[in-house]
Amino acid sequence: MSDPPPSPRMITRPSVAVIGGGASGSLTVAQLARCAARTGATVDILLIAPEQPDQLGRGVAYGTDDHRHRLNVPAAKMSAWPHDPQHFLDWLHRHHDADFPAGGFAPRAVFGDYLQDCLDEAIRSTTVRVELVTSTATDVRRHGRRLRISLGDGSSRAADAAVLAIGAGRPAATWAPAALRRSDVFVADPWAADLPPADGDVLLVGTGLTMLDMAMTHARAGRRVHVLSRTGLLPVGHAARPSAPVPPPTLPDQPTAASVRALIDDHIAACGGDWRQAIDSLRGVTTTLWRKLSDECRAELLRTDGRRWNQARHRADAELTTWLQQRLDRGEVVAHRGEITGAQEVPGAVEVTLSDGSRLTVGRVVNCTGPDDRLATRDDALVLNLLASGMVRPGPLGLGVACEIDGRVIAGDGFPSPVWAMGALRKGELWETTAIPEIRVQAGVVARQVLAALPQPELRRRARDPFGLPITASGEASTLYIAALDRILRVQSGAETLVARAVAADPGFALGHAVQALLGAEWGCDVDVATALAAAERAGTTADERERRFIEVAAQRVRAPGAESAAALLSYIQAYPEDALAVSLAVPTIAFGGATELPTEAWALSEGLAPVYGEHWWYLSMLAFIRQEQDRFDEAADLAQRALSIEPGSGHAVHAKAHVHYETGDHAAGLAWLDGWIDRCGARASHRAHFSWHAALHELALGDTAAVTRRYAAQLAPPQVSGVRALVDSASLLWRLHVHGHDAADVRPVLRTVEPELLANPPTAFTALHAAMALAAAHDCQGLTRVRRMADRRGGEVFETVIAPFADALLDLVHGDPDRAADGLVALLDHPALERVGGSAAQREVVEDTALHCAVEAGRSDVAQQLLQHRLQRRPSRSDTALLATLTAPRAVADR
Repeated sequence: MSDPPPSPRMITRPSVAVIGGGASGSLTVAQLARCAARTGATVDILLIAPEQPDQLGRGVAYGTDDHRHRLNVPAAKMSAWPHDPQHFLDWLHRHHDADFPAGGFAPRAVFGDYLQDCLDEAIRSTTVRVELVTSTATDVRRHGRRLRISLGDGSSRAADAAVLAIGAGRPAATWAPAALRRSDVFVADPWAADLPPADGDVLLVGTGLTMLDMAMTHARAGRRVHVLSRTGLLPVGHAARPSAPVPPPTLPDQPTAASVRALIDDHIAACGGDWRQAIDSLRGVTTTLWRKLSDECRAELLRTDGRRWNQARHRADAELTTWLQQRLDRGEVVAHRGEITGAQEVPGAVEVTLSDGSRLTVGRVVNCTGPDDRLATRDDALVLNLLASGMVRPGPLGLGVACEIDGRVIAGDGFPSPVWAMGALRKGELWETTAIPEIRVQAGVVARQVLAALPQPELRRRARDPFGLPITASGEASTLYIAALDRILRVQSGAETLVARAVAADPGFALGHAVQALLGAEWGCDVDVATALAAAERAGTTADERERRFIEVAAQRVRAPGAESAAALLSYIQAYPEDALAVSLAVPTIAFGGATELPTEAWALSEGLAPVYGEHWWYLSMLAFIRQEQDRFDEAADLAQRALSIEPGSGHAVHAKAHVHYETGDHAAGLAWLDGWIDRCGARASHRAHFSWHAALHELALGDTAAVTRRYAAQLAPPQVSGVRALVDSASLLWRLHVHGHDAADVRPVLRTVEPELLANPPTAFTALHAAMALAAAHDCQGLTRVRRMADRRGGEVFETVIAPFADALLDLVHGDPDRAADGLVALLDHPALERVGGSAAQREVVEDTALHCAVEAGRSDVAQQLLQHRLQRRPSRSDTALLATLTAPRAVADR
């Protein structure tokens, strides 16, 4: 008899325990399932919650059955998925109301149904195993390399990682006199259980959104509802017609409580007094601002302004606030300001004494003061045991738990643990952390971080880029693509060749085709962009979700550049912040045009990625460029040097350092350093012409026009430079030479290297600005007129208020009217939209150069002197100083 075949080797699947079945827990499970499916991870998920399966996703917030209780955010902003902002609205149209408006406020019970459906769908569409453990977690302890989760029934489960998604704490009741707390008519937690009918009037303590829900629940004919709070502030409604979104203000580096108040007041004023618009625009930077504050400032702001902030930030459906006001007007709801100072039970009711001396006899007192987010006051066994064992410690101001920016909990010993926090538990670290728009992003980040931390070698079968993102391609194609990405991040040439070899090695490499198309469209590489995009879209069916979304973004960016494609790119980065190529596309630098018009938007995007990239040389380089744009030149120089010490070929760091030298007037040292780098590493730089342009600017500022002319001939003249790079660098340098009063080479050979469509219909305002200069240098009035008409057709503030008047001024100059041209250009210099043209301050400075030239040509010495003095206050310049001396010299001397 033969021996039985050996049993297959058993491999323990890693597991993640998600503790909590409310919104944050359910969204975390859904994201874990999706991320695992995308990356090929093998993982088991334990969803530990006391709720029955039909109650998952509801929690306290969405567990109500009363359809009068509505969301306080419009349906169009309540998607569970960051990458699909219309998901909830589409679901509403399919399952609830086909005509539900995007700005409408759905019942919270309906949103609970939606979250449950999202969880079910995410689980059904993947092969990840999800097990519902219907119990209450009471403790989490380390057990060797794993965790042991104790349950309320006395059993326990093992896991490799855990996510605490247990929601907010119950409302505090320490404000209530002992006699009131002992009374049967006192409701300590309005959401804990169904309330039996009450006789007589009702007192609701707290006047926030919970009060509004309870007022609707308890209001009925013949009953008076009293509401009480220390501030007397009642809920405010959303605007019937919300204003268009505006960018947030620039945040101070070291904010204080006073500067934060001033910042908000100034921002409201800048929004024309529309405080709703101003407060909403702060949402994206509130966490950044909170993290900049000291604990002392945070405590002061919460003490003095916390209630007003919550009232303005968390608004209700305007229909509900109108309902409340109508009841107040009729006396059916009575608002009181003060506190309860005493309570005495009477038959079937309680008599409470208020701080103003008045008394109320009510059949029920409901605690509507909202959740208590202090960790030390929570009385559930899980939190108490976690604190006692040191697995967690309180966060700033005692709010929530201490954790890293990605949600990883910092244990009592100060070290990160295999435990992550979600939602309300991150209040102390983030402040804004309880609304769905924040929780859905957190869930995606936590899911990716948890899966990356699991002990799972099987996850590494797919090649990954340097930042951990998997690549769907053959081994050879993946290796070539990673090498190409490395060159893109260094701003080095040859990336397009490597990508071409990658897609040749694996024609089904969808991501490679998409990047090839972007290099053709953005870098001017010799690529058939349309063919590459079509190949990417055909092959995208076999790519993972992240790669498919990147292909969609690339297609939008190439085919329909503008606000929508920019928004899609930024949404993609929010979901996949580790995609350094996407971040490079979004931030305007030497390599790509960017997805933001306002520099502050690019700054906020980049600075918010610090937890993702840390001290990576590429990120330090990008940050250095941003710091010089913020005029923080010492910091920029330090960051650039740190990046170059790690990677001497980092084009972004070199670019940032070149700007620092130029903007600080350190022209001699900047020229020597830059020339040295060009000789050492410049041959590999894909944008070597731009670095040569920077060196030429130093020479121009030093008054060495002969050196500028030599550099142009050696490094910037066609055929060495062609296409958009020739337009932006070569042609603009010739124009600068001209407006500085020097002979310049003929610009027409440069223009012959540029696609005619790029001149007639430039895709961006930045390109249009340079096209206009080049055409003016060629005295091409017809071409300038086409640019002027294009600006009218294109519309939008930047084209209408910058490009059109700039083209008009150049036409005036070419037609021999520098006086009129000077008027138009000087006015343009003060227009705020000029900054939104894009590019750097050094590139936009050409408008100032042209205005100065026109003023000198028109004999308007006073205007020219003012322009020069203003510029010399920014930085020293030998050529500007010499021109100012000529303009201010006595005429007899000047005539000599």
